[in-house]
This record gives sequence, structure tokens and C-alpha cells, in this order.
Amino acid sequence: MFLLSGFSANSQAKKFSRAIVTSAGFAREGGSVMDLLLLWMWSRLPPMCGFAGFHAPRGLSENALTLARQMGEQLRHRGPNDSGEWLDPVVATALAFRRLSILDLSRFGHQPMVTADGRFALMMNGEIYNHAGLRTELERLGHAFCGHSDTEVLLQGIVAWGLEATLQRCVGMYAVALVDTQERLLLLARDRLGEKPLYYGWSNHHFFFGSEIAAFRPHPAFAREVDRGALGLYLRYGYVPSPHCILAGFRKLAPGCILALALDGSATPGAEKLRRYWSLPKPDEDGSFRGTPEEYADGLEDLLRKTIRMQMVADVPVGAFLSGGIDSSTIVALMQAQGNRPVKTFSIGFPDARLDESAHAERIAKHLGTDHQTWRFEDSEVLSLTEKVSQAYSEPFADDSQLPTLALSRLAAQQVTVSLSGDGGDELFHGYGRYAQSFRRWQEMRRFPGLHAGWSCAINTAAAGVKLLPDSPPKRRWLSLLGKGREQWLAKDLAAYYRHRVSVVKNPDLFLARPEAGRECFDDVGPVSAPQETVSWLAYLDEQTYLPDHVLVKVDRAAMAYSLETRIPLLDHRIVEYAAKVSHQVKHFQGKPKWPLRRLLHKRVPVELWERPKMGFGTPMGRWLCGPLRDWAEAQLAPERLRREGFFDCEELRRCWTEHQQGKRNRASLLWHVLVFQAWFLAF
Repeated sequence: MFLLSGFSANSQAKKFSRAIVTSAGFAREGGSVMDLLLLWMWSRLPPMCGFAGFHAPRGLSENALTLARQMGEQLRHRGPNDSGEWLDPVVATALAFRRLSILDLSRFGHQPMVTADGRFALMMNGEIYNHAGLRTELERLGHAFCGHSDTEVLLQGIVAWGLEATLQRCVGMYAVALVDTQERLLLLARDRLGEKPLYYGWSNHHFFFGSEIAAFRPHPAFAREVDRGALGLYLRYGYVPSPHCILAGFRKLAPGCILALALDGSATPGAEKLRRYWSLPKPDEDGSFRGTPEEYADGLEDLLRKTIRMQMVADVPVGAFLSGGIDSSTIVALMQAQGNRPVKTFSIGFPDARLDESAHAERIAKHLGTDHQTWRFEDSEVLSLTEKVSQAYSEPFADDSQLPTLALSRLAAQQVTVSLSGDGGDELFHGYGRYAQSFRRWQEMRRFPGLHAGWSCAINTAAAGVKLLPDSPPKRRWLSLLGKGREQWLAKDLAAYYRHRVSVVKNPDLFLARPEAGRECFDDVGPVSAPQETVSWLAYLDEQTYLPDHVLVKVDRAAMAYSLETRIPLLDHRIVEYAAKVSHQVKHFQGKPKWPLRRLLHKRVPVELWERPKMGFGTPMGRWLCGPLRDWAEAQLAPERLRREGFFDCEELRRCWTEHQQGKRNRASLLWHVLVFQAWFLAF
């Protein structure tokens, strides 16, 4: 089956597909042998890209194709070199795609990709790592291929097996939009761990979907309205947890899920149907793996080696982020062991020695023999990177380590097109100290029920007294403080207690002009019931919340801002499933966090080069807000603007800003959250 893409209508696709059925046919339609060679080369490039689309149940407007093209233009940073659009008036749906390519090629083979009979139109952002094996399987079933792209393999698989069965066979990271013109159905799907983003929602009788909410702006039916419940969650965590979106009426598709929407003109808000094709494995404290810890680590090494080999396959330069920590060093060590040339590695250095890991990364790079580069992060570039944040992140996102992540992505993009990362190791193998600390403190609280009752009485009595006072800023502060105490000391279960521990701003209601409750992400991951109150359960919560909505968002958006694709070997779903087979005791064997990864690394890198306290990827944000970012921040916190927009309590924020500037209290975390939102709202 020959596949076409980039056409403006199904009729065109059908017309050309009847004439073009073989390579010779392609040449007869005006394509040369060189065109075929370029097409083949283009089809093998990794699809770093973005897509957007919309469905109008009441029918497409005459300028629908133009609107789709304009929506695609909003994603140019995700794919600056190639574009394609598709629409079908019968199903009232339009698609737009942006892709990064190296050569200026013909439209044949581009996305949206359409089957020869015009039934399916597909867009995919991401990578199917096992596409070669799937291709062989499909060829045995009689399917013929035009090119060598994984998108074509995915589409042929859908023809043969259907979308869900195909995705269950796939190993990779992806967001998918599929239009079935025969069944009159739109299907959206996201990869198992949520590496690639996918937003959807309704506005003025139109259903929008895409890689970023910014893509919807050119459409006149798109209305921008901030969801105040989501804003409260953002202020608490520094990110908007799934399935929430910062915009009212919009959501993020959950990892491992497929959304279906009828394209028969009957669709209305809430008509979309969700189903899960993969679920995150729950922790197995009994340990279904019956071997020794050493045997488990050997099995992990075998899996990880195969995964890295698969993810290193590309016809473009591939490198890696190297912080010098256990996770990234393990990935780089296995990459270097399997490559035939030095791996290009990249790290960021800071003038502040307390935050600088670059010397550790450089020593490991020297030992492994990589081609290493370090970028020295100076105060002079803080402002320019800060101004880049609102462009790079589709929603407000306020982890200040996004600034060095942007700088690191910019550095890597100058040398490579794909970069591997060590993210995921802390969640899968319990590298965060907060897991054991939170569980220990929760157990201590439960051990003394009388203390719990005493705190309950004291907090409730104090709250009743404060409520009798006249409204004033001090009254709000007292009530907010008592609310924090209630969350900490009167949590109903381990998940509720952990929610308090991971909240960056623990009393967001104090700083919001109109606080509105949003359903908490911890409510959506399911109730915690005995015997699931374990250290492993806390990591399981992070794998559903913090990992996809914070860690992966930070890396993906920063990298795509510079058209760099990131790949994360530890989040291959087979490794995630393997990690769930052992208890916390194996992951902390001999008292060492992430022991299985440590054992892998110890075989290749001397322990003295990487054994040190965990540092993280922090910044001197407190100092920056009093220095290079002071004027920028002052503009975002202008009293007249705060009052006019009405999102935040002006007096409380100005008080915090003054305290920070006078050195009375470090308010950097809270202020950065507010500043990022203000900059995002102004830019959006």
C-alpha cells in the first residue's frame, strides 16, 4: 500500500494514490531517482515534530485549511523545516504537522500521512524504536512499504491490527492523532510514560488537539480562559498536574491512554471516550523476581543495554546529557561501550561551587573517553533564558532548573540532533531521600494516635477562634497557616501526607485572589489502602504525577525549544515493568539507593568518580531575583497589573517581594512560580 501525506484534501490523496503505486510510478509523475534517494533519506530521520488539529461538528469553514496551516506555524520550533496539512469536509476535521528535516524534499512521504484508499490520516510526534521488527512482521503479512519511516510502519500496523493492538506492540515515545474517515472517528493516543505531550479540549463548538495549547491561538473559535482550580494546583506544585490544563475546557491526555471522538456531527463537550491500553505496574513488595539482587542487576543491565542500542539507532548525530550522577553516567557508559566512536556528552557548570557538578561530569567523561563539552552558566545570560521560558513551555512551569536545562539543550543542539538522558532512575529505583523520610514520619505519626487527636483539637479550636476575627490580611495568614497544619498533621492517609510533603507552596490559597479547589492529582491516582502504605507506593505516586508532569515536561519542552529530540532509556516500558518486580529492599540493597544502577556503573567507572551526596540541578534563584532578574520580576509584579488581571493577591505578593529584596526571608520558590505564570499569561 503506497502512502501519501501533505495534501490539502482526501480527494487529492486518492487521485495521486491511483497513479503512484511504485517507485517507477513515482518517477513517471515527475520524481527523479535523486528524488527517491532524498525521500528515502528523509524518511529515516527521527520525527522531532509537533502537530495540531481541530474538528468542527457543525462543519468546516472555507478557510479551514488556512487556519490549520497557521496553527502548524505556532509549532515551528518543534519542526522548522517541513510542514503538511490535511482536511476532509465530510468528517469536518483538519490536521497540521511540523517536522524537523535536514533536506528540502518533496511532499511525498511527509505527514499527515494518508493511506492510499484515503481511509486513515495519521500524525505522530515521537519515535517507534522497534519499527524495524514491526516492519518485518507486516511484510510477512503482505504489506508493502514505500519508505523507511516509523510513521509508515505505525500506519500500516493500524491497517493490519487496529490502533490499540499496534500500540501494544510498539516500543517508543509518541503522541498520535488518527482520523478514520470510514468509521468517522478521531483517535488520540499517548505513549505509556507520557514522554510526548498531547492536549485536547473544547472551545466555541470546536474540538482542538495538539502538542501545545499555543497551537490553538490562530483559530477564531479558540477562547483563552484560565482555569482557576488548575492555577491553584500549579502554584502548589510548580506544574499543572494531569489531567488538568491551565486553560478552562482543556485537558492533557493521560499516559497510556486512547481518546476516541465521533466525527459524525454529534460530538459535544464530554462526548469523548477514554480507554487505557497500558497501566503503570503497581509495586510488588513481595517481589515477583525470585533471583538474587545480583541476578536482578544483571537482568537490568541486559535490558538497558538492548534499550540503549535501540535508541542510539539514527541517521543523525546522537549524544547524551552527562551530569556526573549515577543515572546519566550509567547511560553514557553503556552508550560508549556499544559505540564505535566517542559519544558526544554535554554538561552545565555554575560559578557557585555548591551547585556545580561539571567537574564530576568531566572526570567521568575523561574516564569513558567521550567527546565532552561543558557550558559555563553565567549571570549575564539569565535574563535571556528567563524570557525564553514562556515561549518554550506551553503551560506555566516553574522549576527554576529549567534555565540550565534550556542552556544544556542549546549546547547539545549545536552538535547533535538527538540526546539521551538519564531521567527516571530516581523514581524507578528510589533515589529520592524523601521516600524513606516521608514514610518514616508517617509511621511515627500513626504510632501516637493521642498526639493526632491533640493536634486535631488544637487546630480546629484555633481555626474557630480566628474565623471570629474581622476580615484582614493577618486573619487570612492565620487561617492559611492552620490549613497547612491540618494537611501535615491530620492527613487521612499516606498519599495525602505525601501530597503535603511534595508541595512546593504549601498554602497557595493565601496568594490567590480567588482560590478555587481543583481535584488533586493524588485523588486521581487511586486510594491508598493497606498493605500499600510502603516506600514503594510513594515512588509509584511519583511515577504517575511528578515524573510525567514535571521531570519529562522540563526536559521535552527545553529540548524542543532548540529542535533537539531527547530519548530516555530508563523509561522503556519493559524496564519500568522490570523495576516493579522487586521491593524497596532490593533497590536499596546494602543501604545504597539505586543499588542495581550502582552495580552497573561500578563495572565501568571507578566508584570514587561518582560516589557523592546527591546534588540535583539547582540554581541561585534567590540571588538572581535580587540581581539580574530584579527589574524583569518587578515588571511582572507591578501592583496595577496584579490587580487588573485578578489572579493573585497583590498585597501578599508585594509583601513577599519586599521581604525577599530586604533579605528577611528567601521567597524565591513562591516568587518564581508567580513570575513564570505572569510571563506566560502575558506571552500567551
